[in-house]
Amino acid sequence: MRARANLTALCAAAGLALLAPAPAQAERDLWATVNVCDTAAFPDTMGVRASMPGTKPRRRLLMRFGAQFFDPASGRFAPIGDRSRWLRVGKGGSESVQSGFDFRFDAPGAGSSFTLRGVVDFRWMGRRKGRWRVVKRATRITRAGIRDVEDSDPPGYSRALCEIKGS
Repeated sequence: MRARANLTALCAAAGLALLAPAPAQAERDLWATVNVCDTAAFPDTMGVRASMPGTKPRRRLLMRFGAQFFDPASGRFAPIGDRSRWLRVGKGGSESVQSGFDFRFDAPGAGSSFTLRGVVDFRWMGRRKGRWRVVKRATRITRAGIRDVEDSDPPGYSRALCEIKGS
């Protein structure tokens, strides 16, 4: 009889584990990508789109978007300096949320170009002792190959980098 009770408890625990979001799924829902890059509809613009997984109810989800340019002299990416403010993109729950931000640049000179990428900071806020506090944070650099990216131009566009060319 005792073995049966333990087996029942084990099955119940396994069932609850299936209801909780898997860490691998949560990681797949945390991303940043370039979803617009110097198109006819958005000239000299880089759009950065990001997703963050939901979490416990009564949490606030925030994102802040930044842009970096590739400096050929140093061989590294450097911050441009412009960042969005912290954007409240949703409330906690089981669903992931997407949001985005567009960066508009002065066109480079004829025959020249510059390479950009996005960086997104994520914050999950929870109430502790009556105040909203950061309970988790993450940062992601834009990457390619993301599926189901909303508001892309053209539809389905997902890249790690954006090259804006002068005309």
